[in-house]
Amino acid sequence: MENTKVVETSDSITDVRKGVQSVDRAFDILQVFQHSERPLSVKDIAHVTGMASPQVHHYLVSLTRSGVIQQRSGGHYELGEFALHLGLCALRRLEPVELAVEAGREFRDNTGESTFISLWGSHGATIIRYFDGFNPVSVEVRTGFTMPLIESATGHVFLTWLDEKLTKDLITPNSGFDLEEVKLATKRAGLGHVHGDLLPRISALSAPVFDRDGQLAFSITTLGWIDTFDDSLNGSLANKLRDTSKKLSNALGHQIETR
Repeated sequence: MENTKVVETSDSITDVRKGVQSVDRAFDILQVFQHSERPLSVKDIAHVTGMASPQVHHYLVSLTRSGVIQQRSGGHYELGEFALHLGLCALRRLEPVELAVEAGREFRDNTGESTFISLWGSHGATIIRYFDGFNPVSVEVRTGFTMPLIESATGHVFLTWLDEKLTKDLITPNSGFDLEEVKLATKRAGLGHVHGDLLPRISALSAPVFDRDGQLAFSITTLGWIDTFDDSLNGSLANKLRDTSKKLSNALGHQIETR
């Protein structure tokens, strides 16, 4: 009879051929964070997982030490820096992401303007790669940042071309914002555009990138200081951004209809 090796842990005796139960439980906790849009308390996690609060805390100590989880004020927890980098690492291994990142880098190199690539994540339009321009823009917009839907050019792209079911719950009331008018203007221009809407001195242009099924896959956004950044919808920079997004869409298998 084959000998079965067992290891004893603080949680249980586990058959190594079936996996390590403590690791499984740690991932149960991580999945709770994956589906949450807010920091969580020990009590919150215990309720969802069915684990005892002291046991949850035991796991959180280790996960926090490794950087997978970080503790916020008030004793709440959320995903940490290591979790973000791990997710971005997985994304970079996907061919479409590699193509998008390369297109963003090439656009920055050709124009000198700060550029970033975004996709739709669990919390909204999320930057997956940011390239500083030759004259860097000093703003708190970096890899991992979730762009606001109403105030940003990137947000306008996702509002316009993404399924409304995915965006409606993330739209906060804004008395000066006409959603349908913005969507119509964005679709007409083929670009999202803001002029000091999110940050007073910053303008931005953003273009949609589609996959072979015609679904919005990414946005490619460029931004700069209002005084020196050409954000004209008919300008050279806007046309280059449109060309870049069309070429990237084509590389992803999107067939542009011609009439």
